[in-house]
Amino acid sequence: MLETRFSEVLNPDHELLRAAKLIDWDKLHEALSSYYSPVGRLGKPIRLMVGIHILKHRYNASDETAVDMLHENAYWQAFCGYETFQRGKILDSTTLVKFRNRIGTEGMKRIEEVLFAAWGKMGLVKTRQVIVDTTSQPKDIAYPTDADLLYRARKKIVKIVERVRGEVALRKPFRTFARVGKKTLITVKKFYRRNREKGQEGVEKLKAMTSSVVRQAEKLVKSLYGRGKKDLARSLNKAVAQGRKIVAQTEQALSGENVKGRIYSLHETDVAAIKKGKHHPPCEFDSLVALAMNDSGLILAHREYQRNVADVKTLPMMLKTVGETVGIPPKEAVADRGFDQPLKSQKKLRKKWNLERLVIPRKGKTPHPDSGETWFRKALRKRTAIEPVIGHLKNDHRMNRCRYKGVQGDTANVTWAALAWNTKKIIQLAAEK
Repeated sequence: MLETRFSEVLNPDHELLRAAKLIDWDKLHEALSSYYSPVGRLGKPIRLMVGIHILKHRYNASDETAVDMLHENAYWQAFCGYETFQRGKILDSTTLVKFRNRIGTEGMKRIEEVLFAAWGKMGLVKTRQVIVDTTSQPKDIAYPTDADLLYRARKKIVKIVERVRGEVALRKPFRTFARVGKKTLITVKKFYRRNREKGQEGVEKLKAMTSSVVRQAEKLVKSLYGRGKKDLARSLNKAVAQGRKIVAQTEQALSGENVKGRIYSLHETDVAAIKKGKHHPPCEFDSLVALAMNDSGLILAHREYQRNVADVKTLPMMLKTVGETVGIPPKEAVADRGFDQPLKSQKKLRKKWNLERLVIPRKGKTPHPDSGETWFRKALRKRTAIEPVIGHLKNDHRMNRCRYKGVQGDTANVTWAALAWNTKKIIQLAAEK
């Protein structure tokens, strides 16, 4: 009764308070309540968890920084549903991880559907024209080299063996190559960077060490299964299988063969090598992200691929996702030359998705038959608007590097970045209307 309410002291024209009024929090609670169990300790409020994730990506903060800002900033607390300033501990940074794992990709899709449904009723979402483009989302991994991967695979197996040794007595000695392995890696990275032949000799030595550790660990796995230590055997067997695959792909690379299904990181095995045809960087290790934006600047749909997919193959899925998320399929699609396909294929695509116009410039010297039309040139000028939006998503909303783990983490990072951008953009659209 004696505390001062936010409505009495905070500026109602602040962007966060205006954004909070444009979100249907009750519908969000209904959509995500199925992920909470009625038994046990109560979870954190849904508005609090969704709100702090939007704010985290809105202001480009880590989990720890976002929690600290929530405890310090009154506008953050008001956005997350509090009416008075909270002086105690509200939540811990690990709670954000648990919430993301709890709702998964399906829960994030529900959040987008609820928000677009509310904004659609306000008349703020246009879907007649969509602009489609692709970009890459780098994963938070070190640059992969054969020497580093061999060294880390050997070190990972040795670490698990040390844990096994603490619980079970080993019948035979286990050679770890800890000292000589580290010395060889430093020599390869420091002195043989410009000497290809010497560098390959160092990689061969590391490969031999890792192969020896893998063979010793395989025998240990059989011994653990025989003793009935299944939990220890499973964790070690998983690391051994990974180390065996890294040794095999290194052998193929040294012999000049093309390696398929290559592992680029021990903790992110689904990372793919994405080449976008740019000079710098020529190759990124990440996922491919397809985005669809309307002419007002809202991100209507997105999809993530764990492989290097041709741009033209992402267009049908983008049109389908826009219809599913927003509820209204687009009538006109605009893209760059990377989406070019034969005119017969474009005609089939327009007929299948009920498109009135498909604006894609042709590759080569032969121009598009409609390239001289005013509507075609105007649409191509509008297409460039998606480029700065992608830049903002990367530099301002944490899409420049995905720090969430796994395939689900790629989708989560893009979803929260798009929600952060849309909640910022919707304030401008509401003010203009």
